[in-house]
Amino acid sequence: MKKLNLLLAALVLVVSTSLNAQSKVETLTEFLNGIISFENTAQNAGTPISTIKELASAQADKTIDLTKANVKEVLAQAKDYHFVVITVGTHTIVRITDLNDCIQSGSWGTCMPMGEGYIQKSGLTNKNDYINNIIGIPNTQERKVYFFKKK
Repeated sequence: MKKLNLLLAALVLVVSTSLNAQSKVETLTEFLNGIISFENTAQNAGTPISTIKELASAQADKTIDLTKANVKEVLAQAKDYHFVVITVGTHTIVRITDLNDCIQSGSWGTCMPMGEGYIQKSGLTNKNDYINNIIGIPNTQERKVYFFKKK
């Protein structure tokens, strides 16, 4: 009887977890709600960040490649926009949440602001941290910054 109760409890947990779990597309759509419009867009369920990059490029007021050489200028420009989103390849997406709360980054050579984002490996891992800890160290990976004014 004890084994049956444990099996039943495990089954209930698995079913309730799968019913409450959001897909990557749903999670990222909710994360970027009010910034990017997903209306009439089919998203790639396997790599939704690649679809988001296309939408962001089309909808952003301004787009810049982020490098160590221009990071200070990019962050200075961010103050003129309501939303700033950064992608790294097709695996990481970050939204700057507080430009005034920053920490000095040795690898980037400037004060990096607070952000929230997702890193995609097998699933999506949510990160709330200074953006240098989310986007990694400067290297040859493509990093794009999308600037959005208030809608």
